[in-house]
Amino acid sequence: MRKRLSRIYSFQMFFVVTFFVLSCGLASCLDEAEEKVEIDNSAPAQVSDVQAVAGPGEVNLSWSIPASKSFMYTKVEYTDVKGKRQYQIVSKESVDADGRCSAKISGFVNTEPVKFSLYACAVKGNNLGPVEMEATPGAPAFIAVAQSVSIEPDEGGALVNYSNEFSVSAFIELDYHATSDASKSGMVSIEAPANTTGSQWVRFSSADSFIAGEECIVSIKGKDLVGNTSESRQVTVTPVPVDKVSRTDWSFPGYDDNSDSQTNGYSSQETKGEGGTPNGRVIAMIDGNVNTFWHATWKSKGTTYPHWFILDMGKNVKVSSVELLRRQGKNGAKCQTGQQFYVCAEENAKDPANPDNWEWEDQGAYSFNASLETPQAYRMKGTPSVRYIKVYFGEKYKGVGDQAMLAEINVYTVK
Repeated sequence: MRKRLSRIYSFQMFFVVTFFVLSCGLASCLDEAEEKVEIDNSAPAQVSDVQAVAGPGEVNLSWSIPASKSFMYTKVEYTDVKGKRQYQIVSKESVDADGRCSAKISGFVNTEPVKFSLYACAVKGNNLGPVEMEATPGAPAFIAVAQSVSIEPDEGGALVNYSNEFSVSAFIELDYHATSDASKSGMVSIEAPANTTGSQWVRFSSADSFIAGEECIVSIKGKDLVGNTSESRQVTVTPVPVDKVSRTDWSFPGYDDNSDSQTNGYSSQETKGEGGTPNGRVIAMIDGNVNTFWHATWKSKGTTYPHWFILDMGKNVKVSSVELLRRQGKNGAKCQTGQQFYVCAEENAKDPANPDNWEWEDQGAYSFNASLETPQAYRMKGTPSVRYIKVYFGEKYKGVGDQAMLAEINVYTVK
């Protein structure tokens, strides 16, 4: 027993001594490393030659950085429109070939002077105090854009006309409701890109139904990228009435319930992996059930873009707008992000077996918000009289993965 205890004691002593030696050696190495890494936190010289140029609702600052070795970044402080102290950090790594750094300070709603404080800082923030510059922002774009807006009635909604002569984008927010029934209401936000004059169709709807043929009160506001808004102004407009086209005669050319392969009417459909008819098939888009859906094929062969389908309405119809509804209750990121519309009149489809030879009219490309489970409507140019509508999902509209899917398609015509 004594020998055993002696061996245990010897082992413990060996462990303690070894740990002590290793610890001392490691500490010695760390001490040497610390001696070699010297952090210079001395206050660098100040920035110099500060310049300011006004922009729409913003000030663009530029300055020369100091040559001090301890200089790491510039801290730009200012007070925002809400009276809160804000700052931007500009690293010395962003210096240009002339030894200057710059910062764009946005979000101002008036043209009152703003004081900016620029601190040249060492790695731990040490500095010699600020260099101060007072500058005046330019008139904000969103206020002028909101004032430029005019609204005119159109089929199922209105045309929103705007002018943005500024170098930054602005947003136009519309809140609308029927004059006779405030519960029939909705809101929409549209972007007015920088340096553009344009017109955008806006659908007026409530609970997924058009508000048409009724006078509406519209409140118009401008908004910038940081959330500042202008005062609202009101106008009235009466959208032109539209009707949903009956689906009685609708079909997809060459439809085969048991085949995934391409036909004259679609690039593919999924007949095996989505639970049986009508799920996965193109006909699910015209069955009136939002919980069924078309899905491009994926089980029997890989799905690749482009995807497309052709809707045959059975006769020529004056098409005002087309409405698409995404697959419900599914991760929208896997959906397409946009589509192209083409239309063809009955008399221009002279070779029924080969739609590629038809006289298609390009109705333009539109974005599709894959996160929305509500209908998204698209105005057709000139309300064309057509029988066939081709919805084309090109490679550029690919979401996460190669899938494309829709729950429903509707078509609206003028009354």
